[in-house]
Amino acid sequence: MAMPIEKTDVERVLRPWLGSLFLNAHPLAALITEKLSSYAPYRQDLKSLHDELEVLLITRLNSLTNGTLTVILDNYRSRRLGQAAIAEMTDDLMGVVFDRLTPFSANFIKLNDYSLRNESLSALRVLYQKYASYYTPEELDCMVGMIRSVYPPERYQTWLRPQKPSQ
Repeated sequence: MAMPIEKTDVERVLRPWLGSLFLNAHPLAALITEKLSSYAPYRQDLKSLHDELEVLLITRLNSLTNGTLTVILDNYRSRRLGQAAIAEMTDDLMGVVFDRLTPFSANFIKLNDYSLRNESLSALRVLYQKYASYYTPEELDCMVGMIRSVYPPERYQTWLRPQKPSQ
């Protein structure tokens, strides 16, 4: 069974990275929506979906920008998309799939294993938001500490609970 991924969700993730002008001018969001919608956990693991998605992004963005990998954002500033930006964009898009996974033990195991083997803030976000009950309080605190030490606050401040004051 295919994943119920909406093009609007893909566009919401891509807009801060690529800008509305780029998204409206090119069919990239529709292509990515099709790729993500075709994901089926029984046919493909999350890592291979990630790898395919990253290659798709790199090749299509390279082609659509005539090799410059430069886009104009909604604030009219230009952005050159380097390897780190494409990796973060891929992870953000994977988050759309992670959000659609039904929260039960088999999906927890897949997502937890993926997060242990791949650097993925999106996987950690979904584990924190939907699977917190699968962790001990100490394990959850460890995850929160790791997120805070590895990622800049602007990447997690909208969904990670504020740190408890020291006593």
